[in-house]
Amino acid sequence: MKRLHIFPRVLLLVICLWHTGKQAAAQQATDLQAAMKNAYKGVFYANDFRYLNDPRYAGPYFLGDSLKGLWGNRVDVGGEFRSRYHHENNHRGLGLTGRDDQFWLTRLRLFTNYRVNDWLRVYGEYLYADSAGEDFAPRPIEENRGEAQNLFVDVKLLDGLTVRGGRQELLLGAQRLVSPLDWANTRRTFDGYRLMLSQDQRSLDAFYTNPVARVAATGGTNEWDSADTDQHFYGIYASDQSTSWGTLEAYYLGYNHDRLDFSYHTLGSRLVGKNDLFLYELEGGVQFGENSDGSEHGAGFATIGIGKQLCWYGWKPTVWGWYDWASGGDSGPVSRGDDSFDHLFPLAHKYNGFLDLFGRRNLNDVNMQFIAPVGNRVSLLLWYHYFFLDQPTTPYGVTMQPYNAGNAAGSRDLGHEIDLLCTVTVNPRHQVLVGYSWFGAGRYYDTTPGVLSSADADFFYMQYQTRF
Repeated sequence: MKRLHIFPRVLLLVICLWHTGKQAAAQQATDLQAAMKNAYKGVFYANDFRYLNDPRYAGPYFLGDSLKGLWGNRVDVGGEFRSRYHHENNHRGLGLTGRDDQFWLTRLRLFTNYRVNDWLRVYGEYLYADSAGEDFAPRPIEENRGEAQNLFVDVKLLDGLTVRGGRQELLLGAQRLVSPLDWANTRRTFDGYRLMLSQDQRSLDAFYTNPVARVAATGGTNEWDSADTDQHFYGIYASDQSTSWGTLEAYYLGYNHDRLDFSYHTLGSRLVGKNDLFLYELEGGVQFGENSDGSEHGAGFATIGIGKQLCWYGWKPTVWGWYDWASGGDSGPVSRGDDSFDHLFPLAHKYNGFLDLFGRRNLNDVNMQFIAPVGNRVSLLLWYHYFFLDQPTTPYGVTMQPYNAGNAAGSRDLGHEIDLLCTVTVNPRHQVLVGYSWFGAGRYYDTTPGVLSSADADFFYMQYQTRF
């Protein structure tokens, strides 16, 4: 009789183990699908294709997957093709210019990642960028007919400690100050050295670099780009993802420009996380050093964002409210190297309006975001900005050049911008963007002499991107 009582218990144990195993297998499948979708990173040298080697991965498979894990899982080969159409009204150039243009931008990237052994890695990436159909001369960031975008060697010194030397892109934090500038057709890169320490959820990145100067692609030829040794960019960036508040970052960034004769040092930090009520992000810093005229440099910036993910009958849009401030100078020359905040090497397009009228310098930006999924493949973004000057001098463009250096501002009111963006994810390797942005010029443009235009501006674009 006792044996009969044992049988139900054994049966229950078998059922529990089977159910637990089924749950574990489902979770593993979910993790592998997430790894597939996130295989391509903001910098391609950080791409991760290990999911393809997992026998539990059951697809889907894409063009280029057969070129991953070659030569005994030591070599990955792949790339990206991107094409984008621009229609720019009243902002071809720097700020509101009164000039219209329409054109196509195309870009090809090819990479090879060679893991020689457990301690040595060689990475190379080629970039070709071109434009067509424009009425005005292309911007420097729009054309580069053949270039080594990345070409470096990694040496693993200890577990979690790596040294890197050569040409390399930099992407740090939220890219407000340091970014490869993916919106640009050419992307940004540097020549130099890095020491990278990574342990669990903490990392430390120390670097010394020279920005690579783009040579204009004119006359059907293009010279090999080389480092600008008159510019020195260096720093230390630390990140800790294990804090109870979220991800906490702290950094020091140094930037010396020998030709323009200024030297800036930026100390900053960033916190991003969420609780039961809100999403939040805070970033800010102080900047000190010496201006071009020999005066002491004192500036700063701050970003505060509060968000909330809503849930309406299963629909989960996210809303954000943001305030961005970057200090302006109240004396000295009005140019790069004066007493305003310098945003260094950022992804400016992402934050202060998609028309790229303003850089993070002498600027206040009160803005709100609404991000909404539509089904599984479409995402909509609505973003409103109100811009006004910090000091009554001039706005600065994304290259830190003054828009109207010779005249004091008649008003600090720069105007309003509305950005609409639709992102269609055809599949994890193919994506389409359609966007429209409108800027309503403020009183600054009506009351300040020397402006090129006081009319409104708009921008329409379409982009197709595939990765392989």
